[in-house]
Parts: sequence; C-alpha cells; structure tokens
Amino acid sequence: MSLISSSLLTLFLTIVIELTVSFFFGFRKKIEITAIIFINLLTNPILNYFLLVNDHFSFFKINLLIILLLEIIVVLIEWKLLVFALQEKPKKLLTLSLVMNFCSFFIGVLIFNNL
Repeated sequence: MSLISSSLLTLFLTIVIELTVSFFFGFRKKIEITAIIFINLLTNPILNYFLLVNDHFSFFKINLLIILLLEIIVVLIEWKLLVFALQEKPKKLLTLSLVMNFCSFFIGVLIFNNL
C-alpha cells in the first residue's frame, strides 16, 4: 500500500470512528458533524506528517511513551477546537475528545497490526 493511500485510509477510518463515537455522545447536528470532520482533517494529517518526517530523519525513537504523548497532544488540541467550534461545556467536550481518540487509536492498532 502506498504512503498516500495508507494516509488516506487512516484519515477516513479516524473520521468514521470519531463520528460514530460522537453520535453516541449525542452530537448529530450538521454543524457538529462538520466540525468533527474538519478538526480531524487538520489534526490527523499533521500527526501523520510529523511521524513520517521523524521516520525519515530519525529525530527520536518512536516508542509507546512518545505515541501516548502525541495522542495526549492531539486530544488537547481537538478538545480546544471542539470548544471553539461547538460552544458546549468544556468538560463534556474533553471527555468526547478522549473517547474519540482512544477508540480511533485502539481500532487503528487492531486493524493495522493485522494487515
């Protein structure tokens, strides 16, 4: 699988998984769905590009601690963007961001470790 198709697949799966989670949290309005899609269109490619550049230049060794740190950064950025876009209670949106990113990360690990 090429790098571009792999990146597009991970982006697509992330959006599908995170929209599914948000649906269970009660976020079903067009503006809410649009915000979640656009936030992922921003954060997912940036994270994957960062990992790609690091893989090429070997700035540091990617291990579980680094992955968890990067995921925490993504959760926080997405949370702040959700608060800005949706004007909901910050605590509810932090929980949403945590659960969405946990699910997409966990399912991604399951899928891509078995390919």
